[in-house]
Amino acid sequence: MNFLSPIAGLLLATAVLPPLLLLWFLKLRRARTPVSSQRLWREAIEDMRANAPFQRLRWRWLLVLQIMILLLIALAIARPRVQGAGESGQRTILMIDTSGSMRAVDTSDGRTRLEHAKDIALARIDALHGGGALFSASGETMVLSFSGDAVVDCRFTSSAAELRRSIEEITPTDQSTRAVPALRLARAYATNTDPESPWPVGGPAVIECISDGRIPDLADRFLEAGESLVYHRVGSADPENWSFSVVAADRDVRDPRQVRVLIGLVAEHDAPDGELVLRVDGAVVATRAIAAPEGAEDEAFTRLDLVLGPFTLDAGANVEVELLVSDANPADNVVWLELPPPNPLRVQAIAPVPDLIRFGLESLDPASFDVVDSPEAFQPGYDFTVWPAESLGDTVLPEGRHLVLGGVPGGLGVRQVNEQTAPAVVMATEALHPVMRGVGVGRLEILNAPTWKGSRGVTELMSGPSGGLVFAAEPVGRRVVAVGFDPMESNWPALPGFVAFLANTASWLAEVPEANAFEPGDVLRLQGTPGTNAMLSGPGLDVEIPFDLDGRGQFGPLRATGRYVLQSPGQEPAGYAVNRTDVEENLLGSSEVLQLRGTAINEEASGSAKQSIRIWILLVVLAVLVSEWWLWRRS
Repeated sequence: MNFLSPIAGLLLATAVLPPLLLLWFLKLRRARTPVSSQRLWREAIEDMRANAPFQRLRWRWLLVLQIMILLLIALAIARPRVQGAGESGQRTILMIDTSGSMRAVDTSDGRTRLEHAKDIALARIDALHGGGALFSASGETMVLSFSGDAVVDCRFTSSAAELRRSIEEITPTDQSTRAVPALRLARAYATNTDPESPWPVGGPAVIECISDGRIPDLADRFLEAGESLVYHRVGSADPENWSFSVVAADRDVRDPRQVRVLIGLVAEHDAPDGELVLRVDGAVVATRAIAAPEGAEDEAFTRLDLVLGPFTLDAGANVEVELLVSDANPADNVVWLELPPPNPLRVQAIAPVPDLIRFGLESLDPASFDVVDSPEAFQPGYDFTVWPAESLGDTVLPEGRHLVLGGVPGGLGVRQVNEQTAPAVVMATEALHPVMRGVGVGRLEILNAPTWKGSRGVTELMSGPSGGLVFAAEPVGRRVVAVGFDPMESNWPALPGFVAFLANTASWLAEVPEANAFEPGDVLRLQGTPGTNAMLSGPGLDVEIPFDLDGRGQFGPLRATGRYVLQSPGQEPAGYAVNRTDVEENLLGSSEVLQLRGTAINEEASGSAKQSIRIWILLVVLAVLVSEWWLWRRS
């Protein structure tokens, strides 16, 4: 039991109980009685003493009943609540989580979290609209489902059949969890139940959230005044699961026919051993046994990074990577990629280009390596361009891919701390970035190194004693690697790691962007023949997409992972891959509390909520009053 207004009840009890006791202390009840002898005066005197102020209080049933009445009234004013179906006649909003984590099968009966959530919602409908309660008047209930967006499945109604039907028709998605849009929608409907009226017609409703509690966007939200939020938890706190955090593919810069697939995995708790299978156009190309790596005891998950390949692929293809493992969520065990055909490397350089730099780039065996005399002669269409920083000055890099040597151009979010240069050595590297993989810099010494400081969104690939040395950035329309010092004023070109750096840089800059890769919740933006229609097919989906006069069409938000194929008249089918690699959403451990800003809401028992018992307390008060009247009449 808890109380909504405990202070009010305590204040009332404190205010009325002492005066009641004082009145009983001061009570004088004397009656005129004829006596036949003075011997009876002794009893009269004793009676006077008993009624004298502040004498010992005698036991009286009337006093006990009056104290009980006041205490019960104070208890009713404190608004006590116990576990139950809910207040009679109230308005309730059921918010049901349909995000990707609700596909987990981490219970003994083999059913998904969403199926259990729907069972809880149906039980709430039975409790709220079953009838039979004392003085009950069936309230109104609304059903919302939420994941990346919010959907009104049923507006406010008192029809149990309509509510049950809307709950049973709810389907899962693969989107990440976002509850704020649903909370805003719930508040809007709670204060205005009439869509045709612009004025509020109601107060806050009771919001009941049925979820596994992994809702990060609620952490900075407050409960509004008078608002009540109930949390029904589903799922286990320690599921054993594998999921994907990264899926990417790249072609060898020297031989674009050679393809490697990069995979990042997340193992949650004691994830079982399994096998990773790589398929290209349906044929098995590679397999790899996997086991959860050792992690710290306080870590909820560990990471595992793998490279599958290389393998030869002369054309574009559909790539599928599947985890063959029995874990808590089979729905997140497959990812896809749409790999474009090979693209021979084409490099442009702005003069002057040092011979060692030119030799390193030509060792990559590009299809073309063209040197132009000045920045004005720059031509778009190359995979990337090599710039000496001195030739740029204050000019902003044009759109495209660029390698800048000897400084950092403007517009990248990197500033020079001071004009002085000093000798430097490399103190740290960002080894996980594709540009730095396998690049050894242990003996790299720089004669004159400026001091650079990068802002948020810029990656420091190499750092010296005073600041960054090499940076990677991706401003709008550009991808840039900037070496903040002149490589010719260091021993780097003489080290083997320099060629590896150039090869990695060329591979990263020339990488074909995965324009056909999406996350659940994204909008699929398509290009086709102007004025025509195309057919988009995917997981449980066949829909016609119209293209406007500019040849643009769209579909979304995407609700399910999988491979989508667009078939346009007179064109080859185009494939699109939708993968869920959001680590926060893929982690499945359910939370015991729903965390809001300044408030932690504990889980409720499934199928119940806090119910007011004031009506029962008032009935007891009435019974006690009748008993007191009867005793008073007898006395």
